[in-house]
Amino acid sequence: LGFLLKDKKRTVFLSKDKEIILVKKGDTFAGRYEAASITEQALTIRVTDTGEEIVIPLVEYASLRPAR
Repeated sequence: LGFLLKDKKRTVFLSKDKEIILVKKGDTFAGRYEAASITEQALTIRVTDTGEEIVIPLVEYASLRPAR
């Protein structure tokens, strides 16, 4: 959904179904995911039981484009 930068710390707003989840670096959420890093460019999520990483781009001021 988006992110907030306050006191040089980023909080990312994620959504699942109708729930909004606020995530900071180091947080574990949804029972099996850890916010490994949050940069200006991306949120990196680590799956705690497998170590797999998922990278979600964070784009500010970008035009929205319809899915094709």
